[in-house]
Amino acid sequence: MITARVICWFVLTWHLLGMHLCDELCVGGVRFDGCSIPIVNMTTDGGAKVRKAFEVAKEVTIGKMIVSISPSGPFLQRFASFVDLVIYDIYREATFYVPDGNTIGGITIWNAPDMRAFIAGSNTYLESLDISQCSLDRLPQTLPLMTRLQRVSLTWCKLTVLRLDNLTANQNLKILILSYNQIELLIPVSRQSARMLSIETLFLAGNLLERLDMALFVAMPLLSELYITGNRIVTLDVSAPIVLPNFSSLYLGYNKIVSLDLRNLTLPKLETFSFGPNALTRMPILPRLMPKFNYLSLSANNLTQLYMSYFRPYPNLQKIYITSNQITTVRASSPVRLPLVHLVLSNNKITTFNITGWDMLNITMVLLDGNQLSVVPPVFDRYPKVNLYMDRNPLSCDALVPFKDRLKNEQLQKEQKYSYSKCTTTSSIQVDETKKVCCDK
Repeated sequence: MITARVICWFVLTWHLLGMHLCDELCVGGVRFDGCSIPIVNMTTDGGAKVRKAFEVAKEVTIGKMIVSISPSGPFLQRFASFVDLVIYDIYREATFYVPDGNTIGGITIWNAPDMRAFIAGSNTYLESLDISQCSLDRLPQTLPLMTRLQRVSLTWCKLTVLRLDNLTANQNLKILILSYNQIELLIPVSRQSARMLSIETLFLAGNLLERLDMALFVAMPLLSELYITGNRIVTLDVSAPIVLPNFSSLYLGYNKIVSLDLRNLTLPKLETFSFGPNALTRMPILPRLMPKFNYLSLSANNLTQLYMSYFRPYPNLQKIYITSNQITTVRASSPVRLPLVHLVLSNNKITTFNITGWDMLNITMVLLDGNQLSVVPPVFDRYPKVNLYMDRNPLSCDALVPFKDRLKNEQLQKEQKYSYSKCTTTSSIQVDETKKVCCDK
C-alpha cells in the first residue's frame, strides 16, 4: 500500500531559465509536521535540500523547482528515493516515462493536454495510475508491465475503443475508470484468451456508447459495480445467459434506453438498479431471482402506469424511486407483500392511488408531491406511522380537514406555511396557532 510519505507536484508554468526548465510544484502528503522551501535547484544542491527536509518533516512544500530534464523518466527515478506518490497538476510534454524498476506507488496527472503516450518499464510497485485531460486515444500498451496496478483512471481523454484483451495481464487491477472519453465500442475478451479479468468496479460514464451487450462482462466474474451513465445507449442486450456472481450495482441513467430485458442475467448479489433518466415506456424485465435486491430507480422515464404486483418476486426490495414519469394510476393487480420502506412517486400525473392488496408494514415514507390527486389516499388506516407528502396536488380544504392532526404533527405534508404567510391557493386551514395549510375551497 502507498504510505504517508508523499510528493505532490503542481506543475503550473514552464519557463526557460538558461538551459533549465522551471516547474512550480508542491511536495507533500499528510497535512501536519511540514516545512516550506521557496526554491529548490535540482541542478545544484536541490536533492540534498529535499532529502534533509524529509528527515525532519512529513510534508515539504517547494515553491519552485528547477530541473534540467523532463519531469518524468530519470527525474522520476531520482525522486523515487523520497516519495511514494507523485501528483502533477499540469504536465505539458507529449510522452510520460516511468523508468524500469521505479518504486513509486502512485502517479496522478491532473492535466496533460499534449500527452499522447504513456510508456512504462517493468514495475512491481505502482498500484494506482490516474491521468485526466489528456490526448491518449487508447490504453497504454505497457500497462501489462505494471503488474501490481490495482487502480487505473483515464478520464477526459480521447479513448475511442476499449479492448478487454488489453487488460488480461493486469490480474491485480480492481478499479477501472474510463469516464468522459469518446468510447464508442467495447470489444470483449477473445476466445483465445483463457484469462478472466479481476475488475470489481468499472466506470464508463460520459462516453459515446450506443449499444451494450451485458454478455461481454462474463469475463469479469468479480465485477461488483458498473457505471455507464451519460452515454447514448438505445439498446441494451444480454445476448447469452450469463452469471455475474458478485454483481451488486448497475447504473444506466442519462441514456436513451426505450426498453430493457435482463432476464438472461443471473445476479445473486444484485442490490441496486438505477435506470433513470432514460426513455422507458414500460417496466423493465428484470431477473427473477435477486434475493438481495433492495433499491430501484426508474426516475425521469416515460412510464404511464405502476402495478405494485410487479415487485412481488423481490422479497427484500426496500426503496422504489419512480419520479418524473407520466404515471396516472398506481395499484396492485393482485395481492403483494414487500418490506418496502420508501415509495417515491413525485412529479407524475397520478389521479388514482389504490392500496388495496398491499401488504407493506415497514413503509415509513410515501412521496406523492407534484401529482393530480384530489383526495388523500387511505394510507394511514393501514400504516399509521407512515409519512405522506402531498405538496402540489389539487386537494380541497374539505379533503384535508379530517387529517388535521396528521397535518399538525407533519405526518401529512401539504403546502404548510406560517400563519402570517400568503398562500397561492384560494384558501387555507389553520392547523395550530402558528401554522396553516394552503388548499382550495
